[in-house]
Formats: sequence, structure tokens, C-alpha cells
Amino acid sequence: MIAIIRQPHFVRATGLLIGLAAAIMVIRLGTLGQGYRFLEKFPPDFSTVGWMRFGGSAIAAFLIYLALRPARHQTRPFLTDCTSTRVGKLFAWVSLVTVAATMAGVVLIPQRLYPLVTDGAVVQTISELFLAIAIGLALFAAVRSRTVAAARIGIVPAPLVFAAMALVTFLILGEEMSWGQHLIGWQTPDTFAGNIQNETNLHNFYTYRFETAYYLSALVLFFVLPYAWPKVPGRWLKPFAFFVPPAGFVLIAAPISGLFYEYWNVVPMQVAFALGVILLVDCAFDRSRGTPGARAFAGLWAVTMIASQAVFLVFGGRMSEGHELSEVREFLISLLMLAYLIWISGRLLATSRGLA
Repeated sequence: MIAIIRQPHFVRATGLLIGLAAAIMVIRLGTLGQGYRFLEKFPPDFSTVGWMRFGGSAIAAFLIYLALRPARHQTRPFLTDCTSTRVGKLFAWVSLVTVAATMAGVVLIPQRLYPLVTDGAVVQTISELFLAIAIGLALFAAVRSRTVAAARIGIVPAPLVFAAMALVTFLILGEEMSWGQHLIGWQTPDTFAGNIQNETNLHNFYTYRFETAYYLSALVLFFVLPYAWPKVPGRWLKPFAFFVPPAGFVLIAAPISGLFYEYWNVVPMQVAFALGVILLVDCAFDRSRGTPGARAFAGLWAVTMIASQAVFLVFGGRMSEGHELSEVREFLISLLMLAYLIWISGRLLATSRGLA
């Protein structure tokens, strides 16, 4: 029994469970106990209860970090695969500049942000373009992967995996465009009368739940997983290794752990923010992550995330709608999906040519 308790996997699993239990306790006492629903959005709470809620979320995030942190000999360096290319570095800088521009917008032109990010505006149009390109790349990968044995997941053939990626991305694009309503401009059918925004889509029937699931899934896939994935995966993880983003994705995906205003009081989002900062600080001080420059970039991200969140909480009330930051986050998620499909397509080509 003692031998089992000393196993790293047991310790990590225990830490993860304790962290999740702490998050649940914070939700119960700091949200439900105050008369709010689990995912209810309301103005940032700076009361004693509000600070206690964030403190509990930070503790939960730290416990989850302890469970996720890979052994030092299993840490993957940043400058491998994605970020060793100019494309990967470009995506990382685009991500950082986007956050900096959003900070400036919230402070200087808060009332003019919404026209830039709303349906049919420039930010959403670019997001939809990214998703459309990602669908094309996923279909290309589905065809190209037929002869790449390394891309199989057990008995699941690689083309099926990439076809699923294309389908999921298509569904996201369709929902974002309200299935063409934003372009063509038809009247919303009576079937969608209960839609919060009176649009032809499904996600606005369950906006809070859909957005929370969407944002946290993206955070896990593009930020947490690249951080925690071991350099040499074990038997049960190895079948999935081909598809796991490189560690450098942490430097692209960092901002989706933040950008909160109306979502700030939602405990899972507070846990996500605290976890994001903790992981970035860990990367900045972990020499096995790579060069001083790469680790300095992680440190820059940590500082940026703290500074940006402070700006959004202090000045966010001046925005005209309140959900402008969510639109920016969705833009960054579409950027991540495009970056991932570019990377995995390149990996397929290299593998098929015997270069990887």
C-alpha cells in the first residue's frame, strides 16, 4: 500500500482530485451560497466574498498544477517542432499583439470595440476565414494521412480522425456564422424563437454552458496539454502522441486563459486564469524548457496576463456590451485551430517523406 502511495501517478491523481474538490467547494460557497447560478455572469465582485472566491480558485489551480507538472526529465522544450519555425513564432507574436491591442482598446476606445468584434465585423470575419482554412487543411490531412501509420489511434484510422476534426471545425464555423444568416440576412425562423440573440444557431439557446465548455476545451487542448505532455509518453498515452501539439503552443495559447470581464466571477474561469499564470511562471523558470529567450517570452506572457486582467477588470465596465473580450477570445481560438492544422499537416508531410 505504501509503495502505491509513493507512485508519481498516484500523487498526481490525488493532487488533481484535491484541486477539483477545492474548486467545487469554492463554487458551492462563493457562488451558489451567494445566490448566484453556477455559470451566471455578473459584474466583477471585489467584495470580501469575491476575493475569497478568487483565493479559493487560485488554491485549486495550484493543486491542479502540482498534478499536471511533468517530471523534469520528461519536460518538452519549447523550441521543438512548431516554435522552431517562423510560422510558430509568428502565431505567438500575433497572439501577444492581439492582447496588447485589446488592452489599449478597453482603455482608450471602450465604446468603439463592439463594432469591431460583433457579427459581420472585421474580427469575426477574420475568425471565420481562419476556421474555413482550417477545415480545408483538415480535409487535406484526411486524404494525406491514408499512408501514414503513425497517425493512427489504435484501431481508428487517421483519415477518420482528421475527418472528425473537419466536421467539428465546420460545426463551429456554422454556429459562428449562424449558418449563413449573417451573410444572407434571412429572418430567424420560429423554431429558434427561444434563441437569446434571435439568431439561427443552437449555441445561443445554452450560451453560458456552450461558451464555458468551448473555452475550457480549447484551453485544455491547446495550452494545458502541450504543457503537461511528457517527452516520452507511456504505453497508454503513446497512441495519441502524434496529435499532441508541441510545447511551443503554450506561447501561442496563453491568452485564452484570460480575457475575462463578465466571466470573471465564474469559478472555472478564475481557476483557468490562475492556472494559466502558474504554468507560464513555471515555464519561465524551468531551464529544461529551452533557451533563455524562449523562457523570457513565457515570463513576458505571465506578466502580460496579470496586467491585462487587471486592466479588463478596472476598465471593462466602460465597454458598451460587456462581452467584447469573449469575441476576442473566440478569435484567438480560431487562430489556434488554424495554427494546429498547419502544424499537424506539416507533420504529416514530413512523416510521409521520412523526415520525422
